[in-house]
Amino acid sequence: MLGVTFQIADNRLALSVRSIVEVVPSVGLKDVLGGPAWLAGIALYRGHVVPVIDLYRLANAGKCPEHLSTRLIIVRINGEGDQRFIALRASNVDEVSELPDVVESEDTPPSDQPDFGRMMVHEGQVIRVLDLDRLIPRSYRKEMEELTGELTT
Repeated sequence: MLGVTFQIADNRLALSVRSIVEVVPSVGLKDVLGGPAWLAGIALYRGHVVPVIDLYRLANAGKCPEHLSTRLIIVRINGEGDQRFIALRASNVDEVSELPDVVESEDTPPSDQPDFGRMMVHEGQVIRVLDLDRLIPRSYRKEMEELTGELTT
């Protein structure tokens, strides 16, 4: 699996490049009043209003730091009958690596809590490999759609 690696606090994570639309600088975020703590705000991406999830806050690890290596990882997720863009905000988004494939278990249904994926050891580092369907629970998706779904540019 070819994956983009990044950081949440002291944890190294990866996301398959197949899940990623684009990686962009983390600038120009607008606050969403009344939004959940894990929602860093919204960003404009190619004419779309995109909710931005702060992966640090989602993991209860504080707020994502403002570093030059902090980026928005633009991904598509399945919404109610369509696909939507969302952005994942993380630090040290800096590397594309060839990683061993991780097989997710189909036995366990996605929970209503964020799941940061399976752990693997790669080149002496423990890395968690994210599965977008398990990372962002349906209730969180619904909340994002309610807060940002009516916005257009």
